[in-house]
Amino acid sequence: MSLTVWCVFWGDKYDKSYVYALKEAIENNLTVEFEFKCITCEKLEGIQTLNPSVSYDGWWQKIGLFAPGVAIGPSLYFDLDVVITGNLDYLVEYTKHEFAAPANWAQSGHGGIQSSVMAWSGGWYHPYREFKKDFAGTMDRLWGDQEFLWEILKDDWVRIPGVGSYKYHCQHTIPGWMKVIVFHGKPDPHEVKDSWILPYISPALVTS
Repeated sequence: MSLTVWCVFWGDKYDKSYVYALKEAIENNLTVEFEFKCITCEKLEGIQTLNPSVSYDGWWQKIGLFAPGVAIGPSLYFDLDVVITGNLDYLVEYTKHEFAAPANWAQSGHGGIQSSVMAWSGGWYHPYREFKKDFAGTMDRLWGDQEFLWEILKDDWVRIPGVGSYKYHCQHTIPGWMKVIVFHGKPDPHEVKDSWILPYISPALVTS
């Protein structure tokens, strides 16, 4: 079964240029055959879209990736606010595992999983089924989806390397080990003006 690369376009935090920028970056940095799919209610020309399985706010919408019948084969997921800086072929190996993600380097204390990039083998519905048991209580009790994933998985998941933070790891340069830069909080990618990172940011975002 071929690889699927997923994103979620939900809410009003980003405009559709972020979806197109991510698709372009994936196409430029992933040499294996894949389908690019976006979970959204919007109609995006040239993008294969799926209506959300759930209607949860914000990052909770990502739980819908694990609803039965959505991701049925090897899958990669990227947040819209990531910037790709290198070849992503190595990530395909991580789709052979039930679930893989970077260890959380954030200092906010919201669990040990960083869900801006995820890989899984498909047909893995455990998060969705656990969440549905008490979704209202879970959203009220926990900060977000990665804290929930950490709660149900503990240490039973595979760590993905090569993913880092613009705030914590990029001090006037991009470390050689980093293939994906996560822009959590502020600034957003379109707000960055540093000359050393602009070549990796889509011009559509820079001018938006």
